[in-house]
Amino acid sequence: MSIVMDLMKIFKTDTEGIRRSHVKNLVTVAMADGEVDRDEWSLLVTIAKRLGVSEDEITTIRNNPDGVQFVPPKKYEDRVQQLQDLVSVMTIDSLINLRELELCKKISLRLDILPQMVDEILERNFSRT
Repeated sequence: MSIVMDLMKIFKTDTEGIRRSHVKNLVTVAMADGEVDRDEWSLLVTIAKRLGVSEDEITTIRNNPDGVQFVPPKKYEDRVQQLQDLVSVMTIDSLINLRELELCKKISLRLDILPQMVDEILERNFSRT
């Protein structure tokens, strides 16, 4: 049982800051239009819970974003997942704010992903509707 608990601790820890960095990026995109609406906050909480980040931690990050460094995931698939999450936050209100779009593309570059991937994700998501 202690091995299982040790493994759970490993998954819960964010020693490299990847999860908190991702939450910071999500909050930044959500706030790019000047406010975080109810749907954006709800999605932020859902994504953060998936990452093991509490709602209190989101609030802390939102109030002090400079306290969180940018740390990209090592795996390409994880970086793409982060980009998909960012696009989801950007489009949750069914509107694409230009500042949010530009920010997603800037973050994609920092994730070492071409900004065109943002457009591809948007096309895929909106072609389903």
